[in-house]
Amino acid sequence: MNSKNKFKLLILGVVFVTFFWITWVTINPSNSKAMATFISVKELTENNINKRIKLGGLVKDGSINISKTNQLDCSFVLKEGLSELVVKYGRTRPDLFKDGSEVIVAGQYLDGIFYADELQTKCASRYEGDLRNENSYNLSEIEQ
Repeated sequence: MNSKNKFKLLILGVVFVTFFWITWVTINPSNSKAMATFISVKELTENNINKRIKLGGLVKDGSINISKTNQLDCSFVLKEGLSELVVKYGRTRPDLFKDGSEVIVAGQYLDGIFYADELQTKCASRYEGDLRNENSYNLSEIEQ
């Protein structure tokens, strides 16, 4: 076999291994937590989906309940349009988590309750304007 055929065979082997690896990783992800489908609250409650999913919506005003025995445990109602869903979460909450805040939760739906293991809040757009307008900076606190 001459060197030109060896080179073609090597390139073909590299392409085959690369294609096989990409296919394998796509079909068998190493972290199943990373694989979550984003659906609506209405779709979840109507179809009773019990795999890992993500939901988005607003925290219903007055619905946040923090456990008296464990400050990390809380429950709240997630509103998306006319649909509502009770969410339980037991980890550190983001600073911007409050009534009316826009949130994304990831977890699993069991027996009418969504058990979230991830909670993200959307940053309020009002902060972006403050950072762009240097007239809003309070520099008197920094002066020495």
